[in-house]
Amino acid sequence: MNVIDLSSGQLVEPLPVPARKALAAAERVTAYAPAHGQADLRAAVAEHYRQRSGQPVSTADITIAAGGRHGLLAAVAATAAGGDVLVPQPHWSHYPKMLRLGGAEPVLVPGDPATGWLADPGLLERARTPRTKAVIINSPVNPTGAAYDEPTMRSIRDWAADHGVYLISDDIYWAYCANSGAVRASGHEVVVGGAAKVHALAGLRIGWIWSLPQVTEAVRDVVAHTTGPVSTLAQTAVAAVLRDAGHADAVSDRAERLAALRERAVAAFSTVPMMRPVIPVGGIYVCLDASALLARRQFGAADDRALCRVLEERAAVRLRAGSTFGLPGHLRLCVAVTPDVLEEAADRLATFVGAAEMDAAETDSVRNMGVP
Repeated sequence: MNVIDLSSGQLVEPLPVPARKALAAAERVTAYAPAHGQADLRAAVAEHYRQRSGQPVSTADITIAAGGRHGLLAAVAATAAGGDVLVPQPHWSHYPKMLRLGGAEPVLVPGDPATGWLADPGLLERARTPRTKAVIINSPVNPTGAAYDEPTMRSIRDWAADHGVYLISDDIYWAYCANSGAVRASGHEVVVGGAAKVHALAGLRIGWIWSLPQVTEAVRDVVAHTTGPVSTLAQTAVAAVLRDAGHADAVSDRAERLAALRERAVAAFSTVPMMRPVIPVGGIYVCLDASALLARRQFGAADDRALCRVLEERAAVRLRAGSTFGLPGHLRLCVAVTPDVLEEAADRLATFVGAAEMDAAETDSVRNMGVP
């Protein structure tokens, strides 16, 4: 039986027609791109943020990076090197190591499960010390799909400005939640985005940083001394997609499709015994609370990592351990597949876990009857 892989957080789609046409027409493919990104791509990104924020955005405030991850590294190194960065928990699995590589130390700030584990100024203030230089906010959150609404984002933005703390907004999933709070670059806010998730262009590895001049110079210094100019061909393709008249509709359609898939996943995985879906409001993931299953040490699995191994080996479904994201006892799955794949995965888990539960019940019954 082939393994159903729901562990990867990527959207795999055919390369859009505008990108294919732009690549076919490309010349001088061996030339370096401009140091901070091609002008047409930076202009397209600036226009994107102008439309979303309602404020003027200069092309000079946009820097192109080798993917969103590289953009985050550059933002951290430019704003928080030598200090601490507050990281609401749960969090994207790469944040802690990435922050350390950027010269900062992550400080995890556990959220309240009752509010979707989201941070607020009170939690952040309790974690703040003289070493605190930045806080990183991802909305919708990977892995839970919780989202920061506009009032909460405004309060975090005000708290950061009041205390001289940089707010690094990880904007990679922005389109996948209707009520997610707006982003805006300012003296204390740096916005990092990219083409991987919302535009389903993960393999092109194009990200960007929107920052004001007091940060941009430092950001560009990091980019220049890590990757240098980003792939000319990849920038050409992404610029064509962002400039295409139909790209906004494509993003909207993708967001609607993923919202339906989130609902489908919640319904399907609700049938799995001793696993409870955590209801997401956005993003491309659903988390399953497996604490009841783990409490019974079913299959000899004492933690979520071991449980993931068991489910892959014996039920042929690959998930990600929640502890990877600072959410122990949970399993994360990506919904960016077809509905039939989600339902087949849920059926496999329901069958496997259900059979094990019946076996355990029969064993307990026999023991209670005193049969050796």
